[in-house]
Amino acid sequence: MARPAAWAMAAIALAGANGCKRPSRGRVAGFTPPPLAAGFVEQNGAGWRIAVPSTWTETAQKDAGVWSLADPQTVDDFRANVNVVTEHYTEDSFTYARANEEALRHDPRASVETVREDVVDGDATLVMETRWAPVPPSAVAYLTAQTALASRGTGYVVTCSASAGGFERYRSTCEAILRSFAVER
Repeated sequence: MARPAAWAMAAIALAGANGCKRPSRGRVAGFTPPPLAAGFVEQNGAGWRIAVPSTWTETAQKDAGVWSLADPQTVDDFRANVNVVTEHYTEDSFTYARANEEALRHDPRASVETVREDVVDGDATLVMETRWAPVPPSAVAYLTAQTALASRGTGYVVTCSASAGGFERYRSTCEAILRSFAVER
């Protein structure tokens, strides 16, 4: 009789341990959006909003699915910038972020340096930092910090970029931008 009780206790302990190791990857109940960072203004796009430095200016739009702003000053011949790209996507934010991480890992110009689980706009997602080889004619390598959210059949990727040599100068700005990102629910 003691042996079945021991097995039952071990099974309960093991189930509890496994449950603790596997965090929920859906919406986070009770999420509170961060306050607007000092010197930032809110920008809105089709189904999303983001807070960015008030001094950053809009850049030329390549197509309807891309929005971008850039810092007017250059660091290492590179203007720090932020962009939002949208595409059709029907699954959850965490799955979308994983798919984006996988795509980054297969890009020959990209080297994913860090990936961490985080919560953005109440969704479990990933924040990825990636080093990129220069795009000719530029000779400047750059780093990106990005995250991905999905809602209502649309995937949203927000990316903040700065020169590799100047990224630490922009790290807190990029973090504030990513944390401010929100999508329509």
